[in-house]
Amino acid sequence: MSFPGLLKKWLLDWLLDPDDKLTFRKYEGQKIDWEGVDNLYIHIPFCRNKCPYCPYYKEIFQDQKAWFFGESLLHEIDLHAPWLQGRAMQSLYIGGGTPTLMTDLLTRAIGRLRELCSVEKIAIETSPSDISNEVLVSLHNMGCNMISLGVQDFQQKYLTFLGRDYTTEKTLDVIDKIGLSYYDTFNLDLIFAYPGQTLKELDLTLRMAMDTPAHQLTFYPLFTFPYSTVGRFINLKQVKMPDSEIRRRMYYHIYDTLLANGYEQVSVWGFLKGGKGKYSSVTREQYLGLGPSAGTYTGKQFLFNTFNMEKYISGPVQDQLPYEYIMDVTPHMERLFWVYWRLYETVIPREVYRQRFDRDFTEDFKSLLYGAEMMKYMVVKDPHLLLTKKGIHRIHLLQNHFALDFINRIWTACTQDPSPDKVPLSAWHN
Repeated sequence: MSFPGLLKKWLLDWLLDPDDKLTFRKYEGQKIDWEGVDNLYIHIPFCRNKCPYCPYYKEIFQDQKAWFFGESLLHEIDLHAPWLQGRAMQSLYIGGGTPTLMTDLLTRAIGRLRELCSVEKIAIETSPSDISNEVLVSLHNMGCNMISLGVQDFQQKYLTFLGRDYTTEKTLDVIDKIGLSYYDTFNLDLIFAYPGQTLKELDLTLRMAMDTPAHQLTFYPLFTFPYSTVGRFINLKQVKMPDSEIRRRMYYHIYDTLLANGYEQVSVWGFLKGGKGKYSSVTREQYLGLGPSAGTYTGKQFLFNTFNMEKYISGPVQDQLPYEYIMDVTPHMERLFWVYWRLYETVIPREVYRQRFDRDFTEDFKSLLYGAEMMKYMVVKDPHLLLTKKGIHRIHLLQNHFALDFINRIWTACTQDPSPDKVPLSAWHN
């Protein structure tokens, strides 16, 4: 076994209890505990073209297929009506794909949800290719108050590398349009650590982003999943990705520059200046996912909808929930998941942990705290624990070794036909 493999096994052995099983199994009608679920996610899988780096489930937009998908999405909402009725939902996040390709469907879906439950915040992601004045009016009318624009970069050569079908000029024009649309929070998604990218090129993108009216800037390193087109291209062409030291210097440059210019760090990758709250797609504690490939997390179970459009279209219409896989979550796993996402947010609110789980964080994770403080990854600022710059970078490395590997395993299995009966995320805890 390689050293990274041994390290991963040791960490999992240290973190997990014997009853914790990191394995997804076929969904066979198990009862789902919806008690604490107070967030929603809708996955719109359609795009005009497939970006080669994107790991998520997507389909090229076709009118007929999109119509059948839309009817199934509305049926899926209706299948959840008994427990959704009268609920107060904190947020609805709409992702994809490119959700703004189907604003008419979103208007119907949000309307149906609001007949069942209240929704406090609605966030949506989009791309420069799919924003017009008409789309912005539609988003405003349906109640979207947070928006994220997938810019990725302001330099044409990297847009071409990513397979994006718009120009830098188009991007800047769309940013100005959104900036005039009075969203509570306007986020730009950007990518760094391209093959061959220099620190000077990164700084140019960073400065251009700061000059926009966006409230939040989110910089992700280029993740290369093996099954993505970019992942296959890099393996095939033996393109040299930036090494870990270059990625560290790039991240530190982003971190130092944004904090020096008045931005507040709100996640490992996200920095906020102004606006009315952070924009985030991944840190919701418990949520119902709707649409093909959507995940659902209840605190007691983790589920994935089918990644097969034909199966998704046929399921809800036949009054069948479109779940493909389910993983039981023990109370210990639930606490670990909570801590992982708080680390992603760079702050651990210990009092919230106590209220949430009726347990003492310091007692539950004393060895983690000791190691993190000794390595200067974390500092105490009562009542919170804050990650340092060094600690934040280490969380990024941890994410690469664990979360991305887990995502790769489940995504790869779900896209197989037929999909396997079970998907172990760890060879040692299944």
